[in-house]
Amino acid sequence: MGIYKHILVMTDFSLDSEHAVKVSAQMALFFNANLTILHVAHDESQFSLFINKNDYAQIKEKIDEEIKDNFKQLEIKIPELREVQYNEKVRRGTPYVEGLLEIESGDYDLVVVGSHGLSGIRTFFYGSTSEKIVRRSPVAVHITRLK
Repeated sequence: MGIYKHILVMTDFSLDSEHAVKVSAQMALFFNANLTILHVAHDESQFSLFINKNDYAQIKEKIDEEIKDNFKQLEIKIPELREVQYNEKVRRGTPYVEGLLEIESGDYDLVVVGSHGLSGIRTFFYGSTSEKIVRRSPVAVHITRLK
């Protein structure tokens, strides 16, 4: 084993985060490390306050199906994933909060995140997920940048 034994990469399925997944897969291959790919879905639990239970269940099911499909697409787009041992994880909530909770709950020694995700103008006002992860992570963080 290399210096990294378990790498966590966060993805929102954007092009930038796909690049982060590719880089993390290459690193996992180089270091003979395990890889976990984390997607944080927005918490839709508040929907149940505004819509009936059946509609809520259908929305949640559709979101879950879309996430599964996005994970399948990652392996097609990133052939390096076929060469490493990895698992997929989904958490619900605020991406940086859930990312930090996952880091603390796992045995990770490196986190890989893309420099930009799907966020828009909110990043200008609140800071990016990657910036918040860098500031608060108890383990090393590698930021990738899509050219």
